[in-house]
Amino acid sequence: MNYQLLIESYSFGTKLSNSEVKLLILELDTQILNLDLSIDIQCLKSAPNYICKALKLREDSLWITCLAEVIDLNQTNKIEKTNGAKVYDELLKRGLVIG
Repeated sequence: MNYQLLIESYSFGTKLSNSEVKLLILELDTQILNLDLSIDIQCLKSAPNYICKALKLREDSLWITCLAEVIDLNQTNKIEKTNGAKVYDELLKRGLVIG
């Protein structure tokens, strides 16, 4: 299933299963690994504002940011660094956000 559809469903109030969260984690890991390529081919896009608003993110947040936020909201085990922080650090390294 397309990760964007899962994020959209979640933003409308649908609960995610453990297997769906695992798929999102795999998608996020893949996107982080391929971030330089995504930048090169200009495929980093902003999510629709209604999704950003539902996730309590700023308007025009990138899909990868929304993806990290949904995972963080659904992660059952506590982690040292949130996925949102990891994505922010990667985007900051590449000059895509201002620190």
